[in-house]
Amino acid sequence: MKKWNLILIVLFWFSNNSLANDFEFTPNLQNAYSELCKLKVQHAKQLLAKEPANNGIRIWLEDFADMIVLFASEDEKEYERLAENEDKRLDLIEDLDENSPYNKFVQAEIKLHWALVKMKLGHETKGGFDAISAYKLLEENRKKFPNFTANYKNLGVFHVMIGSVPENYRWVTKLLGLKGNIQQGLKELNIAINDKIVGKEAKFYQLFIQSNVLTLNDDERQEITQFVNNNPDNLAISFLATSILMRDNKSEIAQKILQTRASGSGYLAMPIFDLYQAEILFNKGNYPQAIQYYQNYLKNFRGHSFLKDVNFKLFLANWLTNNPDKALNHLAKIPNVGKKLSETDIIAQNFYEQFQKTKIYPNKNLVKANYAFEGGHYAEALEFLDNLDENSFTAQLDKANFNFRKARILQKLNAQNQAIPYFERAMALCAGQNCHFGASSSLQLGYIYQQKNDKLKARMSFEKAIAYKKHEYKNSIDNKAQAALTEMGI
Repeated sequence: MKKWNLILIVLFWFSNNSLANDFEFTPNLQNAYSELCKLKVQHAKQLLAKEPANNGIRIWLEDFADMIVLFASEDEKEYERLAENEDKRLDLIEDLDENSPYNKFVQAEIKLHWALVKMKLGHETKGGFDAISAYKLLEENRKKFPNFTANYKNLGVFHVMIGSVPENYRWVTKLLGLKGNIQQGLKELNIAINDKIVGKEAKFYQLFIQSNVLTLNDDERQEITQFVNNNPDNLAISFLATSILMRDNKSEIAQKILQTRASGSGYLAMPIFDLYQAEILFNKGNYPQAIQYYQNYLKNFRGHSFLKDVNFKLFLANWLTNNPDKALNHLAKIPNVGKKLSETDIIAQNFYEQFQKTKIYPNKNLVKANYAFEGGHYAEALEFLDNLDENSFTAQLDKANFNFRKARILQKLNAQNQAIPYFERAMALCAGQNCHFGASSSLQLGYIYQQKNDKLKARMSFEKAIAYKKHEYKNSIDNKAQAALTEMGI
């Protein structure tokens, strides 16, 4: 009897010891994770190959590596080759220690990796189901392991996104069992930022959320540049900061990050940086150099994102430098390249279709003002509009564009009271139309009244922004307007 007891004890100890090692985050794996976060994928894979194949952390990081490559390259053939790894890896994780907080966490990470890839490639329904599944796994894990801080990295992102869904679509989130709000999500991200392992990735997501869903203040802008300075060898952070600063009309600061970003053969190839450089030059009016960088992007990128937009910009750059034949050649390419997934690609496609009907070119000074503004060159943008007024245009959309752009320039130059009537005029010109200038004007008016602490007018403006129907910026404007309403406690 004692002999059998001893055997059972040994077997029990061996079994538990084996399970304890199912998710062993060794120093080597921590190094591999750090390299992946820097976009040094090949070196990370070499480190991963040294670990046992049945270690759940290795399985997670191998999946992370696949996601990074597929998300950056948008390679459909590579996606088809690797897609079966999702189920294979999930099956492997399910057989590992269920009492480890990493079990459901890693399952959720894998689901979320493939959700991002599928949505990037246009498989939005499949990606959506993966994302919902990831969310539910993270919620289950939170209930079982409330002190497992890494869990809050993606759970925080989910809760912010759920909280920014407009009120008239909340029934969908409730139907799917999705619960959460913006403040909850931000608190969870702050918890994850303090995690010793995933903290930097959580900070990456927090800044992304702050810039894309909420609004940035000067302290947060400073935080972004400090994040870059503290991580000079991290290409992903340079990518994020460049993207945020360009969206925030801070192209001069973005240019400095582009010039000093980490480089070398060890890093993942990122043609997107050619596109960013082209945009900075284009917005500054340096069209010949911008054309070179746009062409580099087309030459080096094999995916579908921004191909319509780049050909549209090449049309504009050549047209603005008096090369009409080259301009029309790029315009003709728009319907045959890329996909209509990004807002800028949708705008390019819409311009092409409208031009085919009317053959009317846009006003050159208005075009220059639009893009000078995007680059943060506000004084120059205002100069382009000095000799124009609403009567300079015949098309209703151009009149709305003019009023919106003048308002935005005045707003950025801290002349908010002067900007208000131009925003209101843009809204009036867009009345009854699917016109993003009206929706954008409503959003900006909401921000102005929010700063003035006029909650009633702010609320009316944000709700009006959401009320505009189909337009190119529908998703982003609705999310920002709802986020602002939530921040106001509405």
